[in-house]
Amino acid sequence: MDRTPKNLLLTYVLCVTLGLVGAHRFYLGHRALGVVYPILTVAGLASAPWGIGFVFGGLVLLLCLLDLVRLPGLVRRADGGLN
Repeated sequence: MDRTPKNLLLTYVLCVTLGLVGAHRFYLGHRALGVVYPILTVAGLASAPWGIGFVFGGLVLLLCLLDLVRLPGLVRRADGGLN
């Protein structure tokens, strides 16, 4: 596991700018969840012509919004609870 202290501000910037592709999750070391975000984003874009893309898109947006609230705790946990 990466022991480099994580920067909360950088994590917020990644979540806001590249959250739909899970950049903030990869930064925090959550690779499995980091893969889920781009899959949902691509599934939403691919299924948009059939009118169901909003389901996947809405889900990934909801996950990003929840992460914005949870980021301080996620960063603390990634740092081993040292913050």
